[in-house]
Amino acid sequence: MSGDTRPTHRTTVSSLEEVAQELFLLHLYAPEMAQVAEAGQFVMVQVTTSRTLSVPTYFLRRPLALHGIDRAADSVSLLFQAHGGGTRLLSSFDAGTQLDLLGPLGMPVVLPEPKANVVFVAGGVGVASVTSLIEVGVEREWRMTLLAGARNAWRLYPSRLLPSEVVEKTATDDGSAGVRSPVTHLLIDAQKDVDQVIACGPTPMLKALARMRSEGTLTAPTMVLLESRMGCGFGICQGCAVATDDGPQLICTQGPGFDLNEIHWADTILAPTL
Repeated sequence: MSGDTRPTHRTTVSSLEEVAQELFLLHLYAPEMAQVAEAGQFVMVQVTTSRTLSVPTYFLRRPLALHGIDRAADSVSLLFQAHGGGTRLLSSFDAGTQLDLLGPLGMPVVLPEPKANVVFVAGGVGVASVTSLIEVGVEREWRMTLLAGARNAWRLYPSRLLPSEVVEKTATDDGSAGVRSPVTHLLIDAQKDVDQVIACGPTPMLKALARMRSEGTLTAPTMVLLESRMGCGFGICQGCAVATDDGPQLICTQGPGFDLNEIHWADTILAPTL
């Protein structure tokens, strides 16, 4: 480890599976990381063609949410979409490949109380950020609903990977799975008696939630998990700043969890990880 403020971890790929179209689930043997990571945090991944970390292929690391944390197995998992040079290279790794992770980064998410009624809204690869919270929800006996949206059925996160405690409803752009509509439309009926809505997805989806709030069609307390391309991951580059009621806030150090109401969405554009 290079220091308490910016810890790096050498991890080993245990398995890599394409679980949906261009959506990859990466399991890593990461004993130190697994013991200190918390739900809602993320890591910065050094992408390299070398199996032994000798030469980084890309200068900038890739920020990826912690999809799962398994302390008993000394492992963490990452879920990512392969749509840029770095993530496509990451999707080609074999078991045994070593990866250098910087993290865990970001603030742990403030979680609802046990037995709470929680609705998750996940657009596209935004599901990667909510699954670690769902794991906590199983332990806390939350009543959980996942509203999952994607372009089509082939890009949806597989239901088989969700805990049985989760009720899933889906929406796709082309109607090939679930209803043909934006996933945010499902929330209008799903928010009844809900203690907390937790959402993660592309900027247009999050802005749609903000409009629903201003129009009065979204009344439940709502937390958004923000994701953005980053240069450093620990507050130096200022590249992930978002405008809020309290001034500029950094996703990497003060997020990723924010109250929906505090973000100035007209001034917010979040760039995806490539």
